[in-house]
Amino acid sequence: MYNHSIRRTTFGMDMVGSICPTNNNNNTSVIRTRSPFLNHILSQWSAYSKLCLKFYCIGGIIADYHHTFADIGTVLGMLLHNLIRKNNLFRYSTAIVPMDGSLVRCCIDLSGRPGLHWTNNAKRNLFNPTLELIYTLLNSLVWNSNMNIHIDIIKLDSVHHVSEAIFKSFGVCLFRSMNSIQNIRSTKCYPITNWN
Repeated sequence: MYNHSIRRTTFGMDMVGSICPTNNNNNTSVIRTRSPFLNHILSQWSAYSKLCLKFYCIGGIIADYHHTFADIGTVLGMLLHNLIRKNNLFRYSTAIVPMDGSLVRCCIDLSGRPGLHWTNNAKRNLFNPTLELIYTLLNSLVWNSNMNIHIDIIKLDSVHHVSEAIFKSFGVCLFRSMNSIQNIRSTKCYPITNWN
């Protein structure tokens, strides 16, 4: 499997990340994003995807975490783009993950057509600064990985549980794509035969 490293430097922020699949249960990920909460949910994503993630973020937080989450999403997206491009991954996968009273469904399509489709089917209003930051990160990720992701929040008991369920379900999807023996690519590239 392919290993890739990227460094991104912006105004007041310097980050470097690398990613590679692991073949055992000893995930040696090291994640330092300057946000303890983000460190936590990315470590969950890393564990469930079986992707060893090394990520370091240096610099001050300008105004708030918005640009930090967006830049981290950009780097993660670029890392995943190279992983997908260099490895023959299964195109479709889906996962439903419960976290206590929360329930999240994630579906991915490694189609090369980026898009983040986020729906709230829970009865509670999900307007929350934390979830807005997660949306920002994932939106940057899809546009830099050329990945199509659907996130459906089915039930919600706490923002923390929903956040974990989002990243765990996304991680399970990637794990399934990397470990599937099937390979179904887009039919649009297949030749068309005309019968006369």
